Amino acid sequence: MALFSWDSIRARWSVAGVVAIASVAFASIAVAAESASQQQGLPEADEEVIVTADAPAPGKIPSYDYMQQTYEARGRGAYLYKQGRFEEAFPYLHASAKRGFKLAQARVGFLFQQGYGTEQDPYAAVAWLGMAARGGKTLPEIRNYFRDVWDRLPEEIRPEMTQLIDDYINRYGARKHGISCGLGGARIKKLTCRFENERIYQNYW
Repeated sequence: MALFSWDSIRARWSVAGVVAIASVAFASIAVAAESASQQQGLPEADEEVIVTADAPAPGKIPSYDYMQQTYEARGRGAYLYKQGRFEEAFPYLHASAKRGFKLAQARVGFLFQQGYGTEQDPYAAVAWLGMAARGGKTLPEIRNYFRDVWDRLPEEIRPEMTQLIDDYINRYGARKHGISCGLGGARIKKLTCRFENERIYQNYW
C-alpha cells in the first residue's frame, strides 16, 4: 500500500500536491517489528489520559510510571495500527510519538497524510516523517521514503518545512526525551527505542 495518495487535496495544499507524487510502497513501516500489546477489546482513549504520570522536569529522570505508561501507549498503538483500527490507534501513537519514539512518529505521519483516525494535515505529515527520519538510528525505509518526499518539494517550500521539522525535533525528538533508538536483527532490521535511564528501575520490570 502506498503511503501518499493525496489527489483530493492537491488544489488546497502545494505541499500535499507534491507529496502526492510519491508512490513508494511503505508497507514495511506498517509491519515493522515493534513490541505490541496482544490485548483484545482495548477501550477508546483520550490522549490526555493515556500517560497520566507527570512529565519529568528538564534534565530529570522520568518516573517509573511515566516510562511504563509510555511503553504501554506504544504497544497498544502499534497493535491497533496493525489491525487497521487507526482511529483507536492514533491517540496512543501520538502520545508515544511526542515522547521520542521514532516508529510511532512515522506512523503518526502516515495517519496525518492519509487522514486515517485524524484530519488530513500534509504539513504535520511531513514534519513527523522528517523527524522520524532524521537524527540517530532509524529504519532505512523511513529515511529513504522521507528523502524521496523531500526531493519532490519545491525549493521555495523547503526552508519553511525545514523549520517545521526542526521545531518538532526540539519538542518531540528522541534526544529531548532521553530516548535511545537502535537497529537489531540480521536480515530484517528491527527498530527499538527505549528510555535511556530505564535501567535504574530494573528491579521493577
